[in-house]
Amino acid sequence: MKLITEVSRNIQVKGEDENVYIEGIFSTADLMNENGRKYKYDVLDREVRKLEEKISKKCLWGELGHPPNPEINPDRISHLVEKLFWEDNNLCGRAKIVDTAMGKTAKVLIKEGNLGISSRGLGTVSESDNYVNEDFNLITWDLVTDPSNSPSWVKGIYEDKEFGVKKEEIVVPEPKLEDIQREYHRKVWQVLIDIEKNI
Repeated sequence: MKLITEVSRNIQVKGEDENVYIEGIFSTADLMNENGRKYKYDVLDREVRKLEEKISKKCLWGELGHPPNPEINPDRISHLVEKLFWEDNNLCGRAKIVDTAMGKTAKVLIKEGNLGISSRGLGTVSESDNYVNEDFNLITWDLVTDPSNSPSWVKGIYEDKEFGVKKEEIVVPEPKLEDIQREYHRKVWQVLIDIEKNI
């Protein structure tokens, strides 16, 4: 299955300082999006119903920027989705920007410019009608920047990577040695940069 991402810019920012919220259209059903894909209402609604339990337990987290994998990364959490509801074919939502490092960054970006919201899920797409198939598994929505060339932006940069879903759980393939080495070097450099800042 592929990691599928779609961007919506139909959101507004509510509140200031301590309590900042993103509200608006998170996804749309039965409409061809800029990425050339469509989502059946029934499929999106099924996934929303599955996420309602996470909303009630206050654990439908989202990140600042899409990660390279399906899992939620606690160190990248920027917001908490608090509400999802339908208005015709538009799936609307409300998310609170939380007081994490990424949440604080998101507040600055919101103050200085604009952010979009982008769904993240796993699935396949029918070649015959461009609908996302029944195997779609919606994970969350992430905050994303919005470059001027939006058709290029919405082509998810991780869509060529395969992921598996088994019994409602997300299974990520074993990482390659070069990926592990790259991540190790990135973290070492980050530590060195942080140490230099504190000297």
